[in-house]
Amino acid sequence: MISKLLKEPLVQFLLIALILLGGERWINAEDYAYDQYLIEINDQQLLQFMQLRAKTFRPDQAEAALAALSPDQRQRLVDDYARDEVLFREAMALNLDNNDQIIRRRLIQKMDYLAQGFYDEAAPLTEQDLRDYYLEHRQKYKKAAEATFTHVFFSSEKRSAQEAEAMAEKLLTELNAKQVPFENASRYGERFLYNRNYVNREDGEIASHFGQSFQLNLFELGVAEQWQGPVQSSYGWHLLLLVKNTDAYIPEFAEVSSAVFADAQRQHQREVKSQAIDKLMAKYQIETE
Repeated sequence: MISKLLKEPLVQFLLIALILLGGERWINAEDYAYDQYLIEINDQQLLQFMQLRAKTFRPDQAEAALAALSPDQRQRLVDDYARDEVLFREAMALNLDNNDQIIRRRLIQKMDYLAQGFYDEAAPLTEQDLRDYYLEHRQKYKKAAEATFTHVFFSSEKRSAQEAEAMAEKLLTELNAKQVPFENASRYGERFLYNRNYVNREDGEIASHFGQSFQLNLFELGVAEQWQGPVQSSYGWHLLLLVKNTDAYIPEFAEVSSAVFADAQRQHQREVKSQAIDKLMAKYQIETE
């Protein structure tokens, strides 16, 4: 069987080709070894290397920076590039990239980072862009309702709610008759689980301390120099000295322009990166079982 195959012209041709190729590799082994361990470095490679290290992708800036390097600085850049290239080639020669999920994840992260770099080439956001973003996301910048008040508390834990309310109503007359100021509220009533004084506290925090019903009733009250109440909470009854009551509102663009710029810029970055990755994915055909 083998002798018949060896008589075939095609088999003879392939054997001769293999012998010639092997001989040529053996004769020129030093040249192949030289090519394998040759690292050629040009300005284009250095420009890409500089941009990656600087985490910016502006070729014009990189070219200017490369041209401005002193001979010593350029040599250090060449040495750094050569070091990285040597380590990369040796890792590839050892097949360290094969079936290594850590390297796979690292390469994915690098490509994701490179895609994000396209943002540097995108047109900067204009004031109109920011205003459009603000109008679309106005609710995001809504300021919560705030109140400043102090309170005198009567617990309904060890007595009925009616008894606690009656005690509060009785003290209300005394507090207003004596014109008890904000700072003296702690002299009256009982100890409360949370705070005695609330200064510029948002409605959400107030509701978490007193209950939703108390919070709603509080913001229906008007600011006054006299004590008001009683107002019931989840824990008992309260007399209130309300000195500030600000409704929730959406600020004007000028008031939140810096926050709008930061938010709009982040969204723009995400969009640019997503578009760059979509372009990469368009080159591939995805098939599933």
